[in-house]
Amino acid sequence: MQAVQLAEQGPRQHGLDDIQAMREAHAAFDSGPDRVLARAALLAPQLGLDHEMRHWRGRLLLVAAFAALLVGLLSYGLVNAVVGSDRRINAMAALVAVLAPHLLSLLLWLAALVFGGSGGGFLPALLRASTRIPGLGGEPSRLLLEAMQALLQRGPARMAAWALGLLNHAVWSLAFVFTLLGLLAAFSFMSFQLTWETTILDASAFARFASLIGWLPAQWGFATPDVGHLLEGSGDHRGWAIWLLGCTLVYGLGLRLLCLAISALVLWTQLRPWVGVDVSDPYVRRLLARFEAMQAVEVLDPEHRPNAAATAPRRAQAPTRPGLALIGYELPQSLTWPPLPAFSGNPQPLLQARCDGSVADKRQLLAQLQSLQAQGLLLVCNASASPDRATERFLRDAGSQVASLAVLLAGGELSATSLQRWRQWLAQLDAPPDAVFDEAAHALTWAAALGAQDAR
Repeated sequence: MQAVQLAEQGPRQHGLDDIQAMREAHAAFDSGPDRVLARAALLAPQLGLDHEMRHWRGRLLLVAAFAALLVGLLSYGLVNAVVGSDRRINAMAALVAVLAPHLLSLLLWLAALVFGGSGGGFLPALLRASTRIPGLGGEPSRLLLEAMQALLQRGPARMAAWALGLLNHAVWSLAFVFTLLGLLAAFSFMSFQLTWETTILDASAFARFASLIGWLPAQWGFATPDVGHLLEGSGDHRGWAIWLLGCTLVYGLGLRLLCLAISALVLWTQLRPWVGVDVSDPYVRRLLARFEAMQAVEVLDPEHRPNAAATAPRRAQAPTRPGLALIGYELPQSLTWPPLPAFSGNPQPLLQARCDGSVADKRQLLAQLQSLQAQGLLLVCNASASPDRATERFLRDAGSQVASLAVLLAGGELSATSLQRWRQWLAQLDAPPDAVFDEAAHALTWAAALGAQDAR
């Protein structure tokens, strides 16, 4: 919807023909916001947005491939930082090599969350830059990108930072999964000696560091071995390898999974009340007013229609000419015309036309029907639209010019509610049609029977 709004209100202001879209959205939904969204979906093909969205879904595969490559590079770098090509591993240096890049990335995200507001402006800048990439700079793509940026600016505070954090945590979580698998495989099939070496630090510094950082993993069963033997170059190398795996699991994967869950929860709680149609937007309010004007109102001064006794004899006693007239009344342009396959060949109807509902168009068709005096008339109506007084007048006036009148309800996907509404409305007319069809095959059978009657 945001992209359609930008197209209608932006500096380039695309002129969109929304009359049929308004009718279909009004008939399909009862809620104003739902009608606004349905109207935008129906107008999207005029702007090429539906085609562009399909292209964007294809590009998601490239994004997924890039994310997979990034995860693989991160995992390889972390594992290589620990084991490398040397069987002698400095335990503290290995732990720092595994956790330092991850903690730095986490601190940058927290800084963007606290100070940047919208991801430090990174995401809007990325969207603006993407419009300059060859193949992504078309008008539909520009509208979609500007719509995304407008949504980010209109959305809750720091939403972009939380969204970027969600992606960041997901990539790092996968990277740590593969890192742990790589370290576990290396420690399982190769022999390493874990030591602690330093030039300027006191030997007890590592003991304090190992005990402090090993407290939390110890709560999960990753106990810290005796530090003394490790300082002497010997000791429980298996225990220190498990300690290294435990610290990586808790401070790496565990911390990222916790941040991932928090980001997802925050986004979910922020987006739930925000996603939808902003009824306070002047653009939306104008559309809601137009939909409100299409609502059926209470008739205080009902029209005095001619009764059946005055109308039916005109159809029965009028001289007729063998043949059939076919008229489509206010049909959407997307509907195939003519709706009956047999009418695409011979014999052709005496009259075959579409009426857009204007006064001049209806007057011209009624004059043609009066001069033709056709035996039958098949009036094709859009079942997804709402029947109104103007439709009733045309149906009554057109039916008075023929001996037999039938109505075909067309328009693509027809709901049971729409069909029932039309059938009830047609049955309540003073001069109801002789037949009402919801399938073209039934209407074709009626036309064939009418032709056989003319032949006799």
